[in-house]
This record gives sequence, structure tokens and C-alpha cells, in this order.
Amino acid sequence: MSADTHTQQKQEKPKSFAKRDELAAIETELNKQWNDAHLYETGPIDPNQKKYMVTFPFPYMNGRLHLGHTFTVTKAEFAARYHKLKREAVMFPFGFHCTGMPIKACADKLKTEIEKYGCPPVFPVEQESKPVETQKVNVETLDVHRSAKAKTKQKGGKHQWDILKSNGIPESEIPKFVDPLHWLQYFPPLGVEDLKLMGVAVDWRRSFITTDHNPYFDSFIRWQFLKLKEMGKIQFGKRYTIYSPLDGQPCADHDRASGEGVIPQEYVAIKMKVIESKSELINKLMKEGKSVFLIAGTLRPETMYGQTNCWIHPDINYKLFEMKNGEIVVCTQRCGNNLVYQELLKEAPVDYKAVSIGSVKGSELLGTALKAPLTSYDKIYTLPMTTILEDKGTGIVTSVPSDSPDDYMNVYTLKNKPEYRKKMGVADEWVMPFELIEICEIPEMGRRAAETACHELKIKSPNDRKLLDQAKEKVYTQGFYNGVLTVGKYNGQKIKDAKVPIKAEMIENGEAFVYSEPTSTVISRSGDECVVSLCDQWYITYGEEEWKNETLKRVEKMETYHNSTRETLKHGLNWMNQWACSRNFGLGTLIPWDKRYLIESLSDSTIYMAYYTIAHYLQGNLNGSEQGIGHIAPEQMTPEVWDYLFAEKEMPENTTIPKETLTKMKQEFEYWYPFDVRVTGKDLLTNHCLFCLYTHTAMFGEDKFPKGMRANGHLLINNEKMAKSTGNFLSLTDGIELYTSDGMRIGLADAGDGVEDANFAKETADNGLLRLHTLLQWIKETLQLIKDNKCCNDEPNTFADKTFEAQINASVHATDAAYLKMLFREALHKGFYELTLARDSYIAYCETVGIPMNAQLLKKYIEIQIKLLYPIAPHFCDYVWRDLLGNKTFLWNERFPEVPEANVQILNEAEYLAKIVYKFRSSVESYCHPKPKKGQKAIVNEPPKEAEIMVGTITPDWQLECAKVLKEIVTIVDDVPTFPPQKELASRLCLNALIKKNSKKAMSFAMMLVENVKKSGLKALDLALQFNEVSFLESQITYIKNVLKLEKVTVTSIKTPDEKLIPGEPVMTSFK
Repeated sequence: MSADTHTQQKQEKPKSFAKRDELAAIETELNKQWNDAHLYETGPIDPNQKKYMVTFPFPYMNGRLHLGHTFTVTKAEFAARYHKLKREAVMFPFGFHCTGMPIKACADKLKTEIEKYGCPPVFPVEQESKPVETQKVNVETLDVHRSAKAKTKQKGGKHQWDILKSNGIPESEIPKFVDPLHWLQYFPPLGVEDLKLMGVAVDWRRSFITTDHNPYFDSFIRWQFLKLKEMGKIQFGKRYTIYSPLDGQPCADHDRASGEGVIPQEYVAIKMKVIESKSELINKLMKEGKSVFLIAGTLRPETMYGQTNCWIHPDINYKLFEMKNGEIVVCTQRCGNNLVYQELLKEAPVDYKAVSIGSVKGSELLGTALKAPLTSYDKIYTLPMTTILEDKGTGIVTSVPSDSPDDYMNVYTLKNKPEYRKKMGVADEWVMPFELIEICEIPEMGRRAAETACHELKIKSPNDRKLLDQAKEKVYTQGFYNGVLTVGKYNGQKIKDAKVPIKAEMIENGEAFVYSEPTSTVISRSGDECVVSLCDQWYITYGEEEWKNETLKRVEKMETYHNSTRETLKHGLNWMNQWACSRNFGLGTLIPWDKRYLIESLSDSTIYMAYYTIAHYLQGNLNGSEQGIGHIAPEQMTPEVWDYLFAEKEMPENTTIPKETLTKMKQEFEYWYPFDVRVTGKDLLTNHCLFCLYTHTAMFGEDKFPKGMRANGHLLINNEKMAKSTGNFLSLTDGIELYTSDGMRIGLADAGDGVEDANFAKETADNGLLRLHTLLQWIKETLQLIKDNKCCNDEPNTFADKTFEAQINASVHATDAAYLKMLFREALHKGFYELTLARDSYIAYCETVGIPMNAQLLKKYIEIQIKLLYPIAPHFCDYVWRDLLGNKTFLWNERFPEVPEANVQILNEAEYLAKIVYKFRSSVESYCHPKPKKGQKAIVNEPPKEAEIMVGTITPDWQLECAKVLKEIVTIVDDVPTFPPQKELASRLCLNALIKKNSKKAMSFAMMLVENVKKSGLKALDLALQFNEVSFLESQITYIKNVLKLEKVTVTSIKTPDEKLIPGEPVMTSFK
């Protein structure tokens, strides 16, 4: 257990340590038995047997596995065990990712700490680093005025020595981690060890690590890249790339401490030439003949016809930089840092920063006269806007108040509030003469769309952030798709058509240039803020039209389990563009034709699932230092051999590998591939999963394209974000130590089935452990009862027997369906929680009426229960199967229960009985404790000895009509019966004359039916019972009497209409 959470978690262990320890001992023994039996190693291929291959994105090996990893792992683990019970051949392989810069960066950081602070290091006492502010940005409507902020803790703030120590590594061992290779030798074996403790059904022969320290995997990746280059999918050139100045190389998602998913955002930098200024520095430069420009980043160059002013922040300290062409630009230091790495500035960076020739306070820039491109005004002025962000764009914003709600409200406020102008130091001549310029027409919004939107939403102030965002979204979206220019060369053309040529002409005319920056703050794992750099690099041409369209076509046929997953993938495939695949720092495989570069970590993890199919032939251990069952040396794996295995080429004649071995390897690939499901965290849907799909399209035929992807959300612990810094953190081994493996697995299964974030409730894991122990004791006791002949040995024939059997059968079918859909929480509830309730109801019924339980039925229940629960709690179930039931096999080699369809009538009768007994109990309680009338004292009656059950036999016509209309308007959404909103529902119902006549009571009745449908399904709309109500009640008199502690109960059938007495809703009355 990690040192920093041990004390806290020690107190969270289940109170009954003996119960936990008993189950933990069972798990230890079963893990040994499974490993000794090589249980999960795939056997010889049977082409006639259906197969199931499930994969998990291999975790990065810079630490131990945590509960977040484990949550996603369980999706694959549960599925693997379920499909094996369905008699499919199952492969669940597991690799470990070491490619990229994080391990190297961590090793270097540790080395620096030891050199600076000694060994063991004595660190100075420092304040905790402040959170880095990043912006949530909609790139469709990106605006630099203001943006919703999200604070992100910089992960680089903690000392590397302490991080390793918190992973449980002894201080004497930590210095070894200055060598990056030590990480590869240390953590992957621990990953295997931890997962074996959990009991995952992995074929460990197929496991491996990445990088060139595994010569077999290195050979595979080199082949993959040679093939992609041969296809023209890899190119070389300058590209805008997120870049770490400190590392001196691109910073991909896996290289980042914060800002994962952030991409370069391209702006058009508008050049507004200074005509007059009160800044001494600017005037000095102008006298020297320099042209000085304020630059404003925009995504909407086509609107520059409407500029009336320019915005600056009075408190920002702006910098002046000299461009390569000798022009001077005014912007923020952050903007300059991006400009210099885009090769636009004259001076090279110093200490990773752009070198300025001076600075000027924003307040000095107020009233600066500018010549702005495209606008009809000869000159415009700079005005103050205090919502400008220093860390977004250039820090300078051009103003188009006709089509920007923010601009409109700020101009409107300055024009209409003289006292505000005075307060901000704004002269009248800077703002009052400038009217809005109408530049485009938007249907239903006119030629002053910003003004229209602000009036419609009743926006009163530039600080009405929420309303302004709504207005901006509407104006920008409507303007782009429907707006038509009314000025300039492209008058009459749609905005979306004119945007690109206007941008091109402004750049060609020297009025603007392309500028790029990260959409929000990115911090590298080395701790520096990243910029966008124009880099020479190898890149993969993702986004190429034909490639994209073919991949989209294939994704439509893929199983995604949640429609939102498919939509996320499709959206990502559409926006994904060229991706830099080369790095010059870190660990990995060298690019085969250009060994100056390494292949980056997201690019060597796209089709490695195919490598799993033959990995055990190649390598005999994780790093490939030992040969596998094929006795093949790394150098024998030539590109021609890989072509034969994976690219449908002929077997190479010159290979030294035995042809029989290659044939078997090829057969393995052809049998197992494609993988059937890839489980993944939802955060990988926008990078890794897209690359995986693109590369499969390029490298393989459609028959080898992934069959399915199943995404899940992030894991919370007790509804709070998991974080070591807050102590709300569990490693995989922590979870096992606290709750046992099976208890933890139950907690993870119950955490959630959707793509939204899931919650691991510690109480659920605690209770899961205790439920298992309780079930274990019950099974032992019940088997003893059967052995002692204290149960009925006849065929199950009582109502209780038939009910329990029907509930068992229903549970099997419901659990089967849930497992198939990878809805593991539902499977847990249907196949364990609800089945346990059915068992307890059976026991209670038998005790109530004084009949013995049925031995055959109890045995059937025990066997079915452990098979239904086996995918989730395999140790417990295998122990019961082998040690208590005396079977010699493991459940891994058994079959999922096969039972007939549940007896629906019996289930309906049982549900009806439970409902009416609950209702009758309330009636008895009301009789014993009647509600006193106002002003009277409460009285208590003696419990009754006799009662009468009144049964209605006629359903009122208006109730039948309500049910009929509800059947007509119900729709099925994601397998769930769904009704219109209540107001619409009432309107639809009242179209029926009979319902309208009885509207008050009909509405109440209809809403009751809607609620019943939510609980019981569409059968709740069938008002006629499928059994004889009176006869059934008479057959259950003994149970009803005993459960309610009555001596006599009679049943009376009422033949006349009575709206208070309807079929299915009997009333208990006439208490004596």
C-alpha cells in the first residue's frame, strides 16, 4: 500500500477482519491454483469455435496501477469470463507502455534533485505551487474577450523522490531510478504481480513492454512505420505543434502534466498600424522609421470591414517585438513566446523566452490612433476593456460591434455613460463619432446582429457574461452559416464562402499573418508552459479525405455500446488532422529511415493488438530478452516476415524461421483478429482510439477492423475526484488489501455502466465483501441441511418452489442480456442482489407457511448463483464450485446456465402477492393506529384477528381508455418505455372524450400507470390480470393469515362496478 494513504485507509477496512481475511486466504489459494494450471493460456485453435478477443489500452509504466486503471480493466475482465462461460475461445492479453518522454523526464528530474539536494535529498520548505488556470474553449466560437476558466493543478510541483517514495519504493532503491531503463525493469513486473493478485484472466505469455528495449516489439513498430510511409501516410515538413521549449521538442498528450487534448489554434493576426501614440518608446521607434503595429488575433477576418476601434487592457504590460521583416509588433509576452517559436521574430529566444525591445503599459496605449485594414474609417482608436485575458490571444482585440455582442455592449456603455468614459480616461473623440458599420445580413437578425441579440436577451452590461455567451454563440453560428456579406469585394457572398479568400488576401497584402497558440494552457512534464512551434517533423496524414471517409464508414458498423461513443469517434475522425509522430527525446523505437527521431507514444500504440496474437511465439518474457515458443531471434523478424503475418503477402522464401512455425503464427492472427472489443477510458476516444481506427483502416482490410469499442468515464471515489494530493486515492493493491479482490471487483462493477463518470463507493465494496461472506456461510449451512435430509427431496411443486424457480430463470436471462451488453452493474444487480432477494423471499415464505425448502431447487440456485456471479467475483465462485460442491473443474471451463424461459404467470402472481401483502400490512397498521381527528387523542386498537378481502371484478371504462391511450403514445428509447412530458401527456389523454369527462381522477390514474410502467415495464398497462384473482387469493390464505398474524381471512368477490374497487387492487377491511 502506498505510504501516504496507508494510515487513513487502515481505518477504512471492514470491521470484521476475520471475514475479510477468510476471503483473502481463499483468493490467495485460488490465484495459485489458476497460475499453476496455466488456466488462461489459450489452447490450440479450433476454427469451428467462436472466439472473443478483448483488449485494454496498455498502462504507462511510471508507477503502480491505481483504481482508475482497474475500473477500466474490469470491463475487459468481466467480459472475458462471461464469454468463456458462453463456450467461446477467449483471449485477454495485457501489455505495458514505456514509450515517450515521461519516464525519461522523471529519471532526469530525479537525477537533478539528487545532484542539487543530496542523496537522500533534503528539500527546502516551499509553498505549494498555485493551480495553473486553463480555459475551456469552444474552437468554433473562440473569443479572446473572456472565457470560462478551469483550474488545473500543475502535476510537476511534487518532488520526484517523494513520488517514488509514495509508491512504496524504499529510499535505498530510489537512486536507481535515475536510469530510465530501471523503470522498465521495475514497474512492469509489479503490474503483472498486482493484476495476478486481482485474478485477471490474462494470458501472460502474450505480455510485453514497448520501446527498443524489447527487440521484437521494436521490429514490429519499425515494420508498421515502413508500411505507412510506403503508403504515403507519413510525410515530413513544418507543422504547427504544441512544443515544450525546455524539452526542445513537441509535447504530445502523454508528455503533458496538464492540458491533455489541447491542440494548436490558428488565428489571423490583424496588423493595425500606429499613426499617433503617447508612448515615448513607440514614438521613438516611429521617428527611426520603424512601422509599429498593434496585432489582434481573430478567427473572423471576414468581419474586419466593421472595425470601429481596438480594445486593450489598461493594466497589462505589453511587449514590443521586432519581426524578421523589421516591423515592430505590440502584444503580450506569452504571444511573443509563440511568435518566436513560429520563426516570426528577428531575435532567437533567450532562456526559452522571446526577447523584447521594450514594454509599454496598457494605459499608455489608450487613445492610440490606428490605421486598421478593410474598415471604412481612416483611423480608429484604442479603448479600454478590462475583461481581456493576458494568457489568451495577443492581449489586443479588434472591435466589430455590429457583429460581436461583447464589442457592442462595451461600445454602447462607453457611448451612453459619460461618467464611465471619464473614469476610464476615454476622450469623446475616440468613441462618439464612430457608428456601427453594417457588414453582413443574417436572416431574422438583420444587419446589426449583435445589437439584435443583445436587445432580445435584454443584456444590460458588458459583465452579463452568461447572456453575452448565449448571444455570441447565436450571432457567430448564424453568421457563419447563414450570413451574407453586404460590403467589399465579396459583397453578396455567404460568410462561410468568403472567409478563406479574405484571409488569404489580407495575408498577401501584408495586412495580417497567421499566428497559432495552444487553445488553453499546456504544462509539460518538465514543468514549463508549452507554446505552438513551427517544427520540422515527420507526421501522419490523419484527416486525409479518402482515408477519413473509409474509416467513418467502418465505424458506422462497429459496436460502441453507447451511441455517444460512436458520435465522439465520428466527430474526432472529422476534426483530426496531421499528427506529429516523431520526437527527439525520450524512450521508444527509432524511425527506421531517419534515426535522428523516435516514434512518439501515441503512434506506436495503434495496432499493437495484432502483435498480441503472435507475441508468445516471439518473446518468453516481458522485454524479449528470452525467446518464446517459436524459438525465433529478433533479427529473423524481417519486414517480409511481418508482411506475411499481417499484410496478406506470400511467405518469404529466404526466411530462416521454420515454415510450420510461421504458418501457426499466421493462423493465430487470422483466427483471433480483429479484436472483438477494446475497453477504454473516454479520454482516449479523442486521440488513441482515433489513431487506432485510422491505422487499422490503412494497414488491414475491413475484415480486420475492430468490431467494438466500449468506453467508460473517469472513476470517482465516494463521489470525489481521485487524487493523491487530497488523500482520496487507491492503488490496485490498496483496493485488494482493504476489500479483498472480489469485494473490490463488486465495488467496481457497481460503480457505473455509462460513459459518464462512475463512483466507487467504499461502503459498496465493504458490503460486497460482507455479502460474499454471508453467502458463503449460507451455502455451507444449506448444504449441511440437504445432507441431513432436512429439505424436501421431491420435484419442486409448491407455489413457493415454482416462484423461486421462475425467479431464478428470469435472473439468468436478465443477467445474460446485461453481460452481453457489457452492462456489468446491471448484471451484478440482476444476477446477485435481486437473486439474493428472491432466495430470501423463498426462505421467508416457506417459514411462514411451515413447509420445507426444496433440495433440488436449493442446489440449482447455488450452482446458478455462482455461475452468474463468476465473471465479477471469480475467486469466491471457484471456491464454492470446487471446495463446497466438489467439482474437479474450474468455472473457466464450465458453461453459462441454460434454463427455460421464466414462467411469466407465476412471476405475475408472485409480484401481485408481494404488492397486496404490503398493502394489507398498511391496512392492518392503519386499523391498529387510526389517524385521530382534529382535536382528538390518538387511540390504539388491539391487533385484529379476522379480516375480509374485497375483490373488484369490473374495470371502469375510463381506466381502460387511459391504458389504451398510454399504449398508443409510449415510445421505446434505449430499451426504456418513455412517455411525453406531463403537460403534453395530459393534452393527449384529454383528446379522448371519456377520459376528459373524468379528467381529474383520470389524470391521477394515468400518472400512476406511468409510474408502474417505470417499475414493471409495459405489462403494467395490461389492466386485466392473467390469472383468476379470487382463486389465487384463496390459495394464499394461509400465507396471508400467517404473515399478517391473523386467525381468519375471507375473500369476497364484488360483481358490481365500484371505482374504488378494481381488479388487481383488492382491499382488506372488516377487521375484527
